[in-house]
Amino acid sequence: MTTQTTKTRTDLSRAEQACAEGESALERGDTSAAENHFTRALRLAGVGDGGATEGDGRGGDGWGHDAQGDAHAGDAVDTVDAVDAGGPERGIDVRSDASGVDAGGPACGSPGTGGPPHGPDTYDLGTGGPTGVPDAESHAADRNAGTLVHGPDAETDTDGLNAAAPVPGRDVERDAYGLGARGSTGGSDTDRGMYGPGAGSPTRGPATGNPAHSPLPEGVARVVARAWTGVGRVWLARGEGAGAEAEFARAHALRPSAAGPLHWLGCAAAHRGDLAAAEHHLTASLACAVPHGRSLVQRAYVHARAGNPDSALGDLRAAASAGPLDDEARWLFAVLAGGSTREVALRLRRAALAALGGHDGDELRRRAAALLVAARGLDPGSWSSSPLYAVALVRGGCRAAAVALLDDAVRDDPSDHRVTHTLAVGLLNAGDAGSGSAWERCVAAWAALLHDAGFWAHVLESASRRYGVGVEPSLVPVLRAGLREALERCLPDDAGTRVALGPLLQREADAAKLLAAIGGFPAAAGGGGAPLFCGPLRIAELGRSAEFGAFAAAWEQSFAIARTASASASVDARAQSFAAGSATSAEVEAETETGPEAEAEAETATATATPSAASTSLTYAFSELGFARLLLGQDKAVDALAALSELRCPRCRARGGPGAGAVCEPACGRFDELNPGYAGVPDKHLRLSLDARGLALEARLSMGRSEMTSARPDFGAAAAYWRRALVHSREIDRYRETQTAIVDMALGAARAAHRDGRLSLAVSTLDATRSVIGANERGRLEGQLARVLADRGISVANDAEALLDRPAADLRRSVAFNPHLLRAQVSLGIVLRGLAAARWSSGSLSGARDTLREAVDQLTAALALFPDEPDLEELREAAVADLDHVMWQPDESEQ
Repeated sequence: MTTQTTKTRTDLSRAEQACAEGESALERGDTSAAENHFTRALRLAGVGDGGATEGDGRGGDGWGHDAQGDAHAGDAVDTVDAVDAGGPERGIDVRSDASGVDAGGPACGSPGTGGPPHGPDTYDLGTGGPTGVPDAESHAADRNAGTLVHGPDAETDTDGLNAAAPVPGRDVERDAYGLGARGSTGGSDTDRGMYGPGAGSPTRGPATGNPAHSPLPEGVARVVARAWTGVGRVWLARGEGAGAEAEFARAHALRPSAAGPLHWLGCAAAHRGDLAAAEHHLTASLACAVPHGRSLVQRAYVHARAGNPDSALGDLRAAASAGPLDDEARWLFAVLAGGSTREVALRLRRAALAALGGHDGDELRRRAAALLVAARGLDPGSWSSSPLYAVALVRGGCRAAAVALLDDAVRDDPSDHRVTHTLAVGLLNAGDAGSGSAWERCVAAWAALLHDAGFWAHVLESASRRYGVGVEPSLVPVLRAGLREALERCLPDDAGTRVALGPLLQREADAAKLLAAIGGFPAAAGGGGAPLFCGPLRIAELGRSAEFGAFAAAWEQSFAIARTASASASVDARAQSFAAGSATSAEVEAETETGPEAEAEAETATATATPSAASTSLTYAFSELGFARLLLGQDKAVDALAALSELRCPRCRARGGPGAGAVCEPACGRFDELNPGYAGVPDKHLRLSLDARGLALEARLSMGRSEMTSARPDFGAAAAYWRRALVHSREIDRYRETQTAIVDMALGAARAAHRDGRLSLAVSTLDATRSVIGANERGRLEGQLARVLADRGISVANDAEALLDRPAADLRRSVAFNPHLLRAQVSLGIVLRGLAAARWSSGSLSGARDTLREAVDQLTAALALFPDEPDLEELREAAVADLDHVMWQPDESEQ
């Protein structure tokens, strides 16, 4: 070391400023900048690099300095909680202490050394035994034996603090995380594993290579020692324990009476696993004129690790008498003092939150997660503010623990949209790591939010605060649709689930929408609590299938009563309308013109006025039938029929048996889980099977309608589907209902074609349907067919160039189907006279005579139905006159 006795006060002041900037950089975690500042301080002090440039750029986190430490020696108690790759969830090893310090191992594992992940450096009460996270039982330290005995709460080895396990603490190691209330903003004093090259016993004298052989001036020595201490902290942050220890030894050799270098040497020794040397250095630090502010706590960690709980507790009590302990020291104090499991868990949680209050480094996040995992081991179940702790766990690499915490919180309060939202985000971002069941839970969580009014109110409120303007509730449907589309894009195509995630999300969302429409399902058992707006997956997750089954059955009964009342009211209103003479002109025409057909249509209107039970059924939506219902709503009848072919759980399916419409065996334990809507229905297995066959019937009807209404209709295929549907309907006692449905579809298609002027398409549609329908519903078809045939016959007959044979045939059929159709009767008489004239002109006198005889007979029959109708009488007289005239004409073919 080059002595510069002529250093100006300005250079010395600048060197001190550089040291302060380096320590600030360590607080921010910027080790490269910190190293540059400390190197600059050494140059200003006339020392040069001092070996500080080695190890540059090797990575690692930086740690702050202790505000109450040696002001001149960089007293920040600064060490790191190195996390070994082999540790669970990149956090605490649940078989060791809360900080992951394994018994018998080094005080602190450093990256790449195979050491366990952990927190404070100098834990472990006793040596040699495995450390385990206490279940729910609490151990208290036996003050005499130095081991842990059973204490008041059942068995707490909080973080593996049994007699043969390491005791995690955190002052020595904690400062590396910026968790010390009174210590450094950096890591623990004895917390960083010193496994760098040349690690060995601590140096207690001047380090090799000390450039100074003559004493430096006090001011220069103070700055140089402070800078060397800072360089050592940089090395320690990078995991270079040997290099860090050498720098601390230099500082100690330069200022033997300063507490700071001794404190850091103790930390380095603890990282190295040399607990005796660590205790020696920390005790020496405490013996200095100005002791280091963190040495008592750090020595407590050393005692705990060495199996001396009484000494550790004494140090912590002494530290507490000097000032308040930080959260890390408090939870260790609670363990050693025999605190309850609940108390220790709360202390761990507070320490985790304190860890997140430091700089935003990976080590801090992992440390916080490790503490929370330890707290979960002591206090499983739901926590207040679970989303906050879950976020801390995820950021610390413990996503599985975060999901488990949120699962417990959801079971405790499933209506809390904040918990559900956090869980949904966590599961969605799990990515490829998610299993099939995890993806199903993800879908269930998001579907529970889509129709949750509280969630969307929170979204609107947050947006209003963010943008400073009010957000209208009318935007919620648009936002909901956008969220659903975004989710569908994020879901993988093949997630290993029973059903593809896209249809699964749609089924869940549709079921949640239906549940929201009736006010939701009570969240609390017994019918209390805020309502839930979710799908069947969430109901099954909560274990509420039986309760939901009873809930759905009650609503189905109310639906049935409402439908019956609606149908009765419709019939009564129609009867009163006719009785009061207030029927519309269209109704009068229908009664006058169609007779029985109008009555049949009125009955059908009454029967079909009620919505389909399946379309509004909670039992359908909250069961395996929901997928088929969804596909039917998307006009995918073929896929719906395929979905209905197998409704069993995988286990029942593996046992074999019938495929079509098969449901789980009566003894199957998963039936209610897969079909919560049927859990409260008597004979639920039979009911599900019958309803499945009913949906299969709807699918076949839909397939026939699709064939008939396509751009190029296939009437033969449509008729075939409908014939099969009718056969199927007899088996489930729905024949009349099915006939009515087929006729309704055909009449609707025919009316649409009729309005569009496609009369031939309308006729073909009605003819094809008539071929498969029995006598019960045929009258409705024939009445409509009569009108369409009449319109087509009249239209063609009015074409001057068209032959009259085809119009005559249409009108004959029209009159045969509905003789009460006056315009068809009149038009047929006119067309038959014209056809007779055309045959006479072509030389077929006999054909003209036959046609005129047919016209006379047809008009005579029409007059019986419409007596004194002048048009008919006039036409009949003209037809008789034409026939008389033709009868007297000689027939050349006869001659």
